Amino acid sequence: MTNTIDQLITQLSDIDGTNRRHAALALGREQDPSGTTASALVERLATEADSCVREDLTWATVQHIDTALPQVLGMLTADEADTRRTGAHVLSKVGDPAHFEALAPLVADEHADVAIKAYRAVANTGRPEALTVLASRLGDGDALQRDALTGAFARFGEAAVPALIEALGSPERDVREHAADALGHLGADAITATDALAGLASDPDADVRLAAVAALGQFGPDAAPALEGFRSDADPRITVTVTRLVRA
Repeated sequence: MTNTIDQLITQLSDIDGTNRRHAALALGREQDPSGTTASALVERLATEADSCVREDLTWATVQHIDTALPQVLGMLTADEADTRRTGAHVLSKVGDPAHFEALAPLVADEHADVAIKAYRAVANTGRPEALTVLASRLGDGDALQRDALTGAFARFGEAAVPALIEALGSPERDVREHAADALGHLGADAITATDALAGLASDPDADVRLAAVAALGQFGPDAAPALEGFRSDADPRITVTVTRLVRA
């Protein structure tokens, strides 16, 4: 078996990407408590340029996470943003609550790609504390980053609602708007946020009010009374949307 592992590790550096993929997948299936395989996989992850090969290397590393974990955790504090991102990506596939403390700081990483991977990884730990950490990033970044954070909240379903309702009261309009968007994304799981969203009818920012209306529109007929509070809004986008939703 040692010879086979050695040969496969050598193949991880093959010029042909298909051969590298085959080697990664084969190594993922090998039993190697020595840690040799795990080290080789993590080292290759740090340099692999082909995204398809990286995914196979990620899968293989997850299969050896018991021995690969020290190296993967070390990636989270690397100077290189891509290395931190890769470490978070691997751990997002593991979904172990014990990794929350190591992952949480990356949610605020200065590099958006790292933060985006950290959102999912932190959410996948399933730890209740993750909601507070994720809520601290509401309103940050561009549309892609915000969508990724919204998706992270969705992994908690109904359990995410209290943190998002609290965020509706933020003094920052971007936070209020994003929280409303996230509640809408939760759909029926967020029905208990109906009153809080209805309260945004008096919000000074039209985009926040529009986000609240859009969220209420995801809750079905039961939200119709709450939508009526926006019917006389000064912004025509909102009144048109309310009319459409109430008629639907």
